[in-house]
Amino acid sequence: MIIDAHTHRYADEVIADPVKFALSQKETHWLKLVTPTQGKGLQGWSDRKEMLSQMKTDGVDRAILQGWYWENPQSCVWQNDWHAKWIREDPQNFIGFVSIHPSITDPLDELKRRQDQGFSGMGECHPWVQGSTLRDAAWMQCMHFADNAGWPVTFHVTEPVGHDYPGRVSTPFDDFLWLAQEIPTLKIILAHAGGLFPFYELNPKVRPDLQNVFYDLAACPLLYDPQVYRQLIDVVGYEKIIWGTDYPLRIMPKTQEKPDFASFKNLLHNEAKLTSKEASAIFGGNILSILP
Repeated sequence: MIIDAHTHRYADEVIADPVKFALSQKETHWLKLVTPTQGKGLQGWSDRKEMLSQMKTDGVDRAILQGWYWENPQSCVWQNDWHAKWIREDPQNFIGFVSIHPSITDPLDELKRRQDQGFSGMGECHPWVQGSTLRDAAWMQCMHFADNAGWPVTFHVTEPVGHDYPGRVSTPFDDFLWLAQEIPTLKIILAHAGGLFPFYELNPKVRPDLQNVFYDLAACPLLYDPQVYRQLIDVVGYEKIIWGTDYPLRIMPKTQEKPDFASFKNLLHNEAKLTSKEASAIFGGNILSILP
């Protein structure tokens, strides 16, 4: 089974006018990312029909619908409502992750409600955009809920050394290490190759504390040379690598006229020279093994 562990999908009214949505909800950070003021944007848009069609064309069986790290708590609730509807409509195709904000009136109640609706994880999380940190009490309540529910939690990770871009907000590596140590049974997914955090596993004093940490590859073609994929596998093992695209982002803009799944799937397979065992794990088996 082929699973894209990192996709995003928005309601039709958001797709129709993302600027109007963002301004009405005061989602300035998201707006900077999806509508840059300079250059051609990388953001694509895909409704239910188009996404399902592209998944079928590219041989993707299921996709995890990641939430967003909205600045407005109500935006998180709305996105969770969208996801609840979509996983109910197409349970064989979509897996829902919860969008959460520490300032939601009762975050644990929101998480329980979404668990009852069939959600399977939490993310994409970025506490720092929301004016918080992982060490805040509200976030730790959510992390303990996820741990008890058997949910993986996906975090956006910004590479500490790289080009500047609109909306870039740092994500301290120390906080992820702290969380992995604080709740060693919590299944943590660090997105975007963990900002190359995996290479810290070469430190023998760090490696034992990261047994519960996994790395997804969403948007990596925009960030790193293709040789990184085999290097990641060699450092942490293929069992900790999870394929995700960040669809409908155009992560290979030189060759992608519209967002798709196959471009990155083929690149990863060919550049890393994956064995059949590695491919089976990275393209689906690893994420399946940590879903509840």
